[in-house]
Amino acid sequence: MKKNSFFLLLTLLITSGFVSSYFEITKNLEIFNNIYREINTYYVDPIDPGELMHNTIDSMLIRLDPYTKYIPESEVEDFRFQTTGNYGGIGATIRKIDENIIIYKPYRGFPADKAGLKMGDILTEIDDTKIKDVDVSDVSDLLKGTPGTIVEVEIERRGINKKINITREKIHIPSVQYSGILEKSIGYVKLRKFTKNCTQEVKEAMKELEKTNELTGLILDLRSNPGGLLRESINLANLFINKDETVVTTNGKSTEWKKNYTTKYDPIYIDLPIVVLVNSTSASASEIVAGAIQDLDRGVVVGNTTFGKGLVQQSRKLSYNGRLKVTVAKYYTPSGRCIQDMKKTKKYNDYLDSETTEEEEERSQFFTRNKRVVYDGGGIDPDIEVNPIEYPDILGKLIRQNLILKYGNTIADDFENVPLERVRVSDKTYKNFVNYIKKKGFEFQTSDEDRDFLFNNLTLNEMEELEEDLHIQVIEKSLKNLKKKGSNVDYLNKSLSILKDTILKSKQNDIFKHQTIIKKWLNDNLIIRHFYDEGKIKNEVGDDPYIKTALEVLNDEEKYKNILRPN
Repeated sequence: MKKNSFFLLLTLLITSGFVSSYFEITKNLEIFNNIYREINTYYVDPIDPGELMHNTIDSMLIRLDPYTKYIPESEVEDFRFQTTGNYGGIGATIRKIDENIIIYKPYRGFPADKAGLKMGDILTEIDDTKIKDVDVSDVSDLLKGTPGTIVEVEIERRGINKKINITREKIHIPSVQYSGILEKSIGYVKLRKFTKNCTQEVKEAMKELEKTNELTGLILDLRSNPGGLLRESINLANLFINKDETVVTTNGKSTEWKKNYTTKYDPIYIDLPIVVLVNSTSASASEIVAGAIQDLDRGVVVGNTTFGKGLVQQSRKLSYNGRLKVTVAKYYTPSGRCIQDMKKTKKYNDYLDSETTEEEEERSQFFTRNKRVVYDGGGIDPDIEVNPIEYPDILGKLIRQNLILKYGNTIADDFENVPLERVRVSDKTYKNFVNYIKKKGFEFQTSDEDRDFLFNNLTLNEMEELEEDLHIQVIEKSLKNLKKKGSNVDYLNKSLSILKDTILKSKQNDIFKHQTIIKKWLNDNLIIRHFYDEGKIKNEVGDDPYIKTALEVLNDEEKYKNILRPN
């Protein structure tokens, strides 16, 4: 009798909890429906119901995390491209500069490239539709279409207009951006994203490398790789990890997401020494691969702590052909650590979390197969840290104002038939660039808009260089307030003016002080135009500090083993 009473009480508690939750959902949906109807009926100005609802949904979802998103029917094709790398179009990225939409990167061998479109070409018309001061997404929609159909584009290049017919194709952007042999038969593979069949691309790239070299090691470059398909991350890890090994586990509210993902096949490269390169923008599937390689002591991770995106998304079908990309679980590496950066989690959904103590916020220790200490809650820490390249604020300003790209448009033809190894910006060309930006009215002082951009993209040391600008603004504001109160601040204003002139001259000198790194960006822009992304990567590998560190590890067998098997 007591046993039956217990189960009856438990049933009532569960049922009452469900009813309470169901009631809250029903009540709030009814309230929302009433508000939506009243606004649509009585609001003083005309509204767009679809746009209003879209914004409302976005506002609700951003409270959860940055990755749970509503995808209306109009954006489903773009979403499909993000996961597969496939779409019907001309095979080029576009960008808005000033009021113009330009061709930014034509991909090698695709319709735009074959039709002769180049970086910097201004799109003026697409199938009789004038292109002027419009959104990039609208132009992208005009260029995309069914493979085999023709799109007529009009471009402007150096003041000359030209119409070109381009036959659309099914576009698949390769996930492997570049592969090659470095010193002592060490292979290098740069993976752009974990799209469908990217593992097969890596296998094929490595087979090509093996045709002329017996590989003694591999550098797998996952820097700035934002991730992609979960299954591809497992398949890629399986190239180097034994069959039936756990690569990642997931845990979510639904039992279908409490899963253990293991390798299914015998590895192809089980004994090949491997270094995985990562940085602060390596995320999701990149972190799964790096975490598994590290936890199983299969290879060495080099670079910087990764982004910390350990949240799993699933695409759910909605009515009217929309989709919901919703976070359903969290990723855990073989050692049991969660990839998700808990500081990021707290930042975007702290209203969902109960209060935590400082102890709870500390990252917990876990252990690799060989008992090396690793930590959770903040991405994947590298085994060997590489100091990230520091960029001066003047470079950020030049990039933001598209002056490097614009200047590249004026000199690109001078490098048309120049071999890759001879594409170099000379001192004379650099002086011409300095004169060019001055004529364009480049302001060496840092504006509020540029400062916001820089503070979001630069390191702490680089941001400290901007402090003088901030101090000047504070002083100016204080002097204005004193003047309003009747104080004589003429002498102080004169001293401040002298100080500002001194700072401005210092900033103008930055264009020469930092010319090495600015030259590199000018050089890269020219290389991409003629040799595409793979040319840029090939040109950089010899001087890349991350790759140099990886080579040092792979060329020193004892050092490699000691990292993975510490005493």
